Amino acid sequence: MKLCTGLVAASCGLAIAAQPVAHVYIVPAREASSTTPSLPPGLARLILLQRLASSGQGPSLGDAPQVTNIDDAVSALNRFGKSPGPLFADDNNSEPSQLVMMLDGISKQQIIDLERALGARPAFMIPDPPSGKAHDELVQVDLFGTGAINVGDFDMQQITNPLEGCWRGRRAAFAKFTVNEGSDIVNKVVHRLDQLSKLAKIGELETTLVLLPRTANSKPWSDQPLELRRRQAERVMTSLDKIERPAAPTWLAADKTILYAPGVRVASCFTSEDSCIKATGNCSSHGSCLDRYASPDGKDFGTKCFTCHCLSTRSESGSLTHWAGPSCAKKDVSVAFWLFAGFTLALVSILWLSISMLFGIGQEKLPGVIGAGVSRAK
Repeated sequence: MKLCTGLVAASCGLAIAAQPVAHVYIVPAREASSTTPSLPPGLARLILLQRLASSGQGPSLGDAPQVTNIDDAVSALNRFGKSPGPLFADDNNSEPSQLVMMLDGISKQQIIDLERALGARPAFMIPDPPSGKAHDELVQVDLFGTGAINVGDFDMQQITNPLEGCWRGRRAAFAKFTVNEGSDIVNKVVHRLDQLSKLAKIGELETTLVLLPRTANSKPWSDQPLELRRRQAERVMTSLDKIERPAAPTWLAADKTILYAPGVRVASCFTSEDSCIKATGNCSSHGSCLDRYASPDGKDFGTKCFTCHCLSTRSESGSLTHWAGPSCAKKDVSVAFWLFAGFTLALVSILWLSISMLFGIGQEKLPGVIGAGVSRAK
C-alpha cells in the first residue's frame, strides 16, 4: 500500500514537472528576487495590457480573473507593470516606449539560450500557458485594443527601434512570432538584446519578452467572453480615434502650403537624404537636410548622418524669424528673450538707483538756516 502511494505521488510530481511553463522577461530587469513568482494567465494578460495601454486608458481591476485576489493583482501590477510617469510631465514624452514580443512554440533549449544571453532570471512565469489559438485572440483583440501598433510583419531591426517608421509615431508596439523548426527568429532576438538593453538604460524603450512553449492546453487567456473583450477593444479604439489630432486643412493654396514634421520624436541621424526629408517634412520648409559628416572637398568617409540645417525666414512685413529644433519647426526666441531680459534688467536698475538717490537725499540733515526759529517783531 505504501509502495502504491509513493508511486502515485512520484507520478503526480513528474506530471507537474512536465507541464510547459512560459517565461516572461522584462528589459530592463527589475530588482532580483530569490524565487521567480508564478502568475496565472489572466493576471499576466492584465500586466501586458497595462504596459501597452496609454496613460488613463489601461485595464481596471475589474478585468482581473475572478479567482485572483485583488491585493495580489495590485501587487503584481506594481511590480511588473509599467511605472507611472512624473506627475506634471507631458505623458507623450516622459514615459519610455513599450514593446511586447511573444515567441510562440519556443523549445526548452531556446529558452535556456535566451536566458543566458539576457543574463537575468525571468521576471515571472506562467505555468500551463494557454493554447496557440488563445495567443492569436490575445494579439488580435486584447493587445490591439490598447491602441498599440502591430509590428510583427517588419524586420527585427525596425521592430526594436521606436523611431522607425513601422511604429507610426506610437508609444507602444507588439509583435508575435511563431518559432518553427529551423526558424532563426530566436537568433535575431538574441542579436538585438544589446540594443534593447542600451535603449532601456537611457529610458527610450522597455521590452517585455513572452516565451511560450508548445502546449496542448485549450485554456484562454481570460475568463471573460471573447465577444465582450472585442466590444471593450472597439470602445477603446473609438475613444482613441476621438482624441487624434485633426487633419491639416486642405483649403490652403498649393504654392503657400508649408509642410511641418509630424508631432513625434525625430531621429538625430538619418542614413539618407530622402529619409530625412520624409521624416522631417523637408525640415518643415525652414531648412534643408545635409550630411553632418560631409567633407568640404566632397570626400566620402562612409558614415552618413543627414540632419536638418535650419535657416532664417523673413515675412512680408520684414520681420526675421530664426528656426531651430531637429525638424526646424521651433522658433528661435533667444534673441527676443535676451532683448526682453536686458530691457527688464535695465529698467529695474534705473528704478533701484532712483529710489536709492531719493532715500539718500532724505537721510541728509537740513541746513541750520531752515532749522532756526523766526523771532516775532516787537
